Amino acid sequence: MRRSIVALFFTVMLLSGVPVLADEFTEEGNAFMEDFIKAMNTGNYSLIEPHLSERLRNELGEREFAQLRGFTMENYGRLLSFSFVNESREGDMVKLEYEVKAEKGAFPIALTYENGELVGIGLGVRAKPNPAGMVAMILGTLLVLGAFYFIQKPVTPDLVLGAGIALGLSVLIPFYGIISLVVAYSTLSRALFTAFTTALTVEAVKFYFARNRDGLSIGLGLGLGQYVLLSIGTFVATNFIMQLPVSFTGATYWAFLFALTFTAFHALSAETYSKLRDGRLLLLLAFIEGLALAMESLSRLGPSLLLVLLGIAVGLRLGGVIDGIAGREAR
Repeated sequence: MRRSIVALFFTVMLLSGVPVLADEFTEEGNAFMEDFIKAMNTGNYSLIEPHLSERLRNELGEREFAQLRGFTMENYGRLLSFSFVNESREGDMVKLEYEVKAEKGAFPIALTYENGELVGIGLGVRAKPNPAGMVAMILGTLLVLGAFYFIQKPVTPDLVLGAGIALGLSVLIPFYGIISLVVAYSTLSRALFTAFTTALTVEAVKFYFARNRDGLSIGLGLGLGQYVLLSIGTFVATNFIMQLPVSFTGATYWAFLFALTFTAFHALSAETYSKLRDGRLLLLLAFIEGLALAMESLSRLGPSLLLVLLGIAVGLRLGGVIDGIAGREAR
């Protein structure tokens, strides 16, 4: 009899005590989700700010929220409603899973609470495919290649070398983003770390290989590898191997402009390195490129493009391309 009473006691505890804890966090999660949907639809960040822990506010500030909102609105449209899916616990961590319905579909969102504070938000949003962006990047790069062909015919081995460099860097550079999660605290600092380490690596590699070679061809090859070979490879991998949406998003004209300007920048900077073996020049161009990449990652596309154009101007002034055009016209 006593054993039955004890079993009944624990059964009551399990049935009554746990739901109380679940309801506590579910209520907090539901309140956040209501304000989150309003904030996403109106752009009012102050609706969700009180729900966030101090650490999460540093990572998801108004700027990051605006970027997230723009991305979500572009791919899903106005958010309509949410529904609770699941709750899981691990130590002091509580994870609440929801599904959000929007005008153009639905996506999952996970909230992570630690010691009663909201410390993590994970959105399972997927970008709207834009294969036209891939085509635009290819056309932009080929346009630059054709333009420089009339100034100075590329050296095929150096062109191939540049494309190989691009493929090699595509394996190395993603690790910088992973490292930034460890060494940088905020979204801004991570973007700056990744951008400047990437720029310094790219420029150092160009500086090294441009010695006693045709720098213009190496730079053009780098653009071909980055915006043509990798674009096609990514398209094939995502669509036909991994069955994922194509990995090109955003406005098509920006994809075209960045492929065009960055290919020209790579060509002119490498050509400059082949003539001027000056480490200060390397640091200057790496700084310009790093700022441009950081601005691009923070969705400041206009300033980013202007910085790339500044780098092109430096390359035109110091790389001897203007002299080559003048000499051609004189002949």
